[in-house]
Amino acid sequence: MIFRGPESLQYPSRKEFQRLGEIMHQVRSVETEPQLANLTSAIGQLIPHQFSGCGVFNIPKRVLQMGHTTYNTELHELYMSQGFVTDPTIQLLEQTQVSTVSSEDCPDITVPKEVTNLKLDFGLNSCLSVGVRGALGLCTYFAFSNFDQKLLWKLRSTMQILAPHFHLAYMRATSWSEGRLPSPPRVGLTAREEEIMRWVAEGKTNWEVSVILHVSLNTVKFHLKNIYQKLGGVENRWSAVAQWQGASSELLLPDFHKKKK
Repeated sequence: MIFRGPESLQYPSRKEFQRLGEIMHQVRSVETEPQLANLTSAIGQLIPHQFSGCGVFNIPKRVLQMGHTTYNTELHELYMSQGFVTDPTIQLLEQTQVSTVSSEDCPDITVPKEVTNLKLDFGLNSCLSVGVRGALGLCTYFAFSNFDQKLLWKLRSTMQILAPHFHLAYMRATSWSEGRLPSPPRVGLTAREEEIMRWVAEGKTNWEVSVILHVSLNTVKFHLKNIYQKLGGVENRWSAVAQWQGASSELLLPDFHKKKK
């Protein structure tokens, strides 16, 4: 969704609009990365929510880097590795030239079923994401989840007003406005992915792995899809095991030679 329409321009009271002015003033003091949490937490004073995060999306490199997040670590890793490419807000930043865009979980937005199921697995029942276009293709990204759906319009209106101020604060705090670009994501497997591969190598089925790790079957499948991509685009679990074990052996080789000496 691109911010527009009369509904997005409404706000309930003069008192709350005054509060927005106070928040605008507060974000001027955000100058370091640890202070990025102040950006999303400030929204919680007006629209309570359970999870939030903020980051920067580099359009030319197609890299998303999060500066602060309160989302589940495992969900965060999955989103950063592959989920963000299906995010409607990211797509709008890539496909339009609009300065500020947003999207929310609703029936008229096409999101892969596996992504929707994954959100449900981790207890996300509502989400609004906002993107602000910056110079050199560097766009800031803000996300909020598990708020009262009745307050969606209020959250959207709030971010319409505050998003440009948050963008400037984020760029200032991370020094990316001075030319420092986000580093590329890690190529290696995460700790959770390594754990899954150890069980897969033992011959466990996806269902057995889900029981052992106390996660949903959908989560295991999503992890495996990500693992296949990281291991060179393999097509099945056995090819993945072969690639994974081969890579592990190469990593262990230097230590092995040291012990032999």
